[in-house]
Amino acid sequence: MEQQKEMSIQELIGILLGHLRMIIVVTIIAGIAGYSYAKFVLPLQYTSSIKIYVTNNNLSDANDINQINAQDLNTARSLATTYIVILDDAMMYEAISDRLLQDYSEEDLKNYFTIAVDEGGNNYIPSNQIKKLINITAVNNTEVLQVTVTSQVPKFSADICTYISKLAPEIIKRTTKAGSVETVSPAKVPTSPSGPNIPRYLLLGMVAGFAVAVAIAMISSFLDNTVKSGEELRDRFGVPVLAEIPDIFMDSKGGSSKYGKY
Repeated sequence: MEQQKEMSIQELIGILLGHLRMIIVVTIIAGIAGYSYAKFVLPLQYTSSIKIYVTNNNLSDANDINQINAQDLNTARSLATTYIVILDDAMMYEAISDRLLQDYSEEDLKNYFTIAVDEGGNNYIPSNQIKKLINITAVNNTEVLQVTVTSQVPKFSADICTYISKLAPEIIKRTTKAGSVETVSPAKVPTSPSGPNIPRYLLLGMVAGFAVAVAIAMISSFLDNTVKSGEELRDRFGVPVLAEIPDIFMDSKGGSSKYGKY
């Protein structure tokens, strides 16, 4: 049983080696395709970020900063998780939509957002289009939130971060009636693109190409029902081989290359 398993592995390696050139070519072509797609098709992305510090209002009642203990910090961390949920709300995205429509012309926004009209005849940007630009996480499970905004326009990314820093305290106070947030540092307009990640697309293309090439090699081998040698004939059908006619063009098959080809 162990010998049969070893033979199966050898057969698999033999199949891959027999199609090695095709596998290499397909892998390279797929990698080039992934690189070209990221480089020439996908738009550039720009990321801006801010950090927001979450505080517990109860801490402000302390007479001495030394009275802040582990329980206070744990409370702040719990509030951070709660605030992430609160800020991921349609109310936030609607407010950001209003700010964008106030600060930018519709012509500028139409190139990157869909401008819809509500029942009252007012323009707005659908919440899902703004939500996909924003990511809010707790930094290393601390009471600090990091807000990152990635868009195709550097100023959009920085402005949306600024909107969030101004809207967050009001929304959180109105919702929780407790706790507060403070912006650690203001948003900056990014000067260089953050994406797309060209090496990642190159690697993904090569991996996909390699997988497809291996699949093609395996399928073509399984569909090939020809017998390559007397040994294979014995293994497959259990019949003895009396003699083999050598390939006169291949030294490894008992022939000789001196005969040439006609």
